Amino acid sequence: MIEYIIIAILQGVFEWLPISSSGQTMIISMNIFGISADEAFSLSIWLHLGTTFAVLLKFKTDYIKIIKSIIPQTFIVDEIDIRKRNWLIYATIGTAITALPLYFIFRFIISGAFTPFQGDVITLFVCGLLIITGIILLKSRKIYGENSIEKVPEKFIRKDSFLSGLIQGFSILPGISRSGVTVSSILIENYDQDNALRLSFLMAAPVAIASIIVDIIFGGNSIFGIISPVIIVITVLISFIIGYLSIDILLKIAQKISFGYFCILYGVIACLIIIPFMIIS
Repeated sequence: MIEYIIIAILQGVFEWLPISSSGQTMIISMNIFGISADEAFSLSIWLHLGTTFAVLLKFKTDYIKIIKSIIPQTFIVDEIDIRKRNWLIYATIGTAITALPLYFIFRFIISGAFTPFQGDVITLFVCGLLIITGIILLKSRKIYGENSIEKVPEKFIRKDSFLSGLIQGFSILPGISRSGVTVSSILIENYDQDNALRLSFLMAAPVAIASIIVDIIFGGNSIFGIISPVIIVITVLISFIIGYLSIDILLKIAQKISFGYFCILYGVIACLIIIPFMIIS
């Protein structure tokens, strides 16, 4: 019980930093608490439910307006809300195209194909993706967009959101920071930082919920069938509380500090520790 609580707390903190919360929770779950790779992967998906609730509460005004825009005959809606709705629709479609096959590929990788070094191989894989995330973060810090979703023509919103969704799908792989790659992709599409950050987090909720549904249906060793539902509820609640309380301050920190160097250094050090151990063993 204690290890799951600790991991839930870490998820609530790591989610707002561009260091891949799923990658961090998987590494800690496997290498500190001895949780299997299968269980750790499923747990990293389920813990996002708590921080998703935090996002829904934090951006509740945006989501309510987006939901109202689905039935404009009943509610008075602004053009900006329709644009945000369309952004989420196309982004979610794009995410599904890349995320679904990558989910099954990673499930195959952690199915035991690399025993007896299963945990070490998965950790190396995650650290390699963290290095890639770090490089992306460092490159994107030099980009300063100027567009906003209010001004961009509708046809470009469909294109930009779909491409951002395709890129977001790669974050199903632990080690790829969802917020890091989506914010970077939106900045590259010449949107300003405020728009990039807000759109990135609006994109998160539908995908996080869909990931859990996919894990229930296709995850043979889904955490839902391994540990008590009571523990799942407690961990989700903890990640929600910690996530909601920490979101503002950590997002400000993430904007001011370059975590790209951290991701690269963390990944390189972990590889230097693990590879010699595997060779000796």
